[in-house]
Amino acid sequence: MRVLPAATLCLLPLTGASAGTQTAVSLGDYELGAGEATARELPRRLREISGLATTADHRLLAHNDEAGIVFELDVRDGSVVKEFQLADLADPVADDFEGIAVADGWVYLVTSAGRLFECREGAAGESVLFQVYATGAGRDCEIEGLAYDEGRRELVLMCKNARSDGLRGELGMFRWSVDEKALRGAPTVVPVGDFARRIGANRFQPSGIERHPVSGNWFVVAARQAAIAEVTPGGQVLDVRRFEAPWHRQVEGIAFAPDGALIVADEGGRARGTLTAYPAPER
Repeated sequence: MRVLPAATLCLLPLTGASAGTQTAVSLGDYELGAGEATARELPRRLREISGLATTADHRLLAHNDEAGIVFELDVRDGSVVKEFQLADLADPVADDFEGIAVADGWVYLVTSAGRLFECREGAAGESVLFQVYATGAGRDCEIEGLAYDEGRRELVLMCKNARSDGLRGELGMFRWSVDEKALRGAPTVVPVGDFARRIGANRFQPSGIERHPVSGNWFVVAARQAAIAEVTPGGQVLDVRRFEAPWHRQVEGIAFAPDGALIVADEGGRARGTLTAYPAPER
């Protein structure tokens, strides 16, 4: 595992000539081998790290599985900059949290049942009040993964396993309007086989989703298959690849730096969780 130098990677905006040339980035442009990756072990309390998200000012947020605690992470060394909790009493709210997104200064957490928790970002050590929305997506799918589509002002809830007969053998991408506070239209549906056959697998079970800042396509990670896919907004699977680095035990979270650097988080199992960065492709 390569250790990330202290000043190598920052979540900085893409500017200047590079911004004008990064127009055709695809999953195939990323070097997913261990030699290109930079990785950091996370504090023990993030052993079960799940989702990742970036804020408008390019900070990285994360959460664990079972408690409504949000962590700000330093990408350079994996340390916790601050943490705050969603709580209306002393303890953080408990649920099966499976994804995080940031939209217009609001932080959203989604559960496997498709419930959305909405709150303002808290200061270090703060308990913040929250609102809960029952999206209804959990009736059709086990949800695992959340991302924000800024252009459409929608949260995308990613299906892991179908629960309804109408989605058997398919994965749905549900859209929830941050303005209307409701699902918008039918989900974008992708056959599981469109993912699985590209890596010689029988299944593909998403664990995280994020929109690429350059191409606008969706990148979806699958923990059990140790894989990552690129999908168009319309649901066409463009590519699926396996993660090669041996420390990828269970890829649960995905985020991008504004220049396109790929950041993923792995649960640690009995060891520590890890935060891994793959450089943006050179164009």
